[in-house]
Amino acid sequence: MKARPKLLEAAIREFAEKGFDGATTASIARRAKSPQPLVHHHFGSKEELFRTVLDVLFDDLRASVLDQNGEVGDALAMIRRLIIFTARRPELARIWIIESARRGPHSEYVVEKHIRPLTERLESSLRAAARKGLLPHVDASMLLYAIQGLGSYPFLVTEQVRRLSGADSRAPEFAERYADTVLAILGAGHSRST
Repeated sequence: MKARPKLLEAAIREFAEKGFDGATTASIARRAKSPQPLVHHHFGSKEELFRTVLDVLFDDLRASVLDQNGEVGDALAMIRRLIIFTARRPELARIWIIESARRGPHSEYVVEKHIRPLTERLESSLRAAARKGLLPHVDASMLLYAIQGLGSYPFLVTEQVRRLSGADSRAPEFAERYADTVLAILGAGHSRST
């Protein structure tokens, strides 16, 4: 693997564990087994590396959640895809939990560039699904928060899941079963297994 992708993956993991303030370019370079000057060579600064990490993760989220036309499509399928994405890439949720807990340029950047445009599309799809009787008739923004929280928790506490149930919450079969559970809780009635 070339230096840039290794550094990017190391940065994703480092920021997910420590947030922007706790991560250092030295620790990212060590994690990538690369010389620290390569971080600055490829990304310019820690700030630019952080924004690149966010952009890459949100691009991956959009590619995973939206259909081939860049649309939300079926809301229930979108919820399933969101859960499967979070199982595969919990780092985005971890980074966002750390950074959104405080005001500042990072949360402003993410909200305006990524979250606001995506939220508008997702909420519209949730409202349409509620009109069809597929989801509860509640405020779409509140429902989206509930889906995000409910859909991400076991992937953020992987050690708890392992110790209490012996399951690997990042395994694809766990993610599928968990998506079925979330959809059943939401009243979607599309559970494939029990």
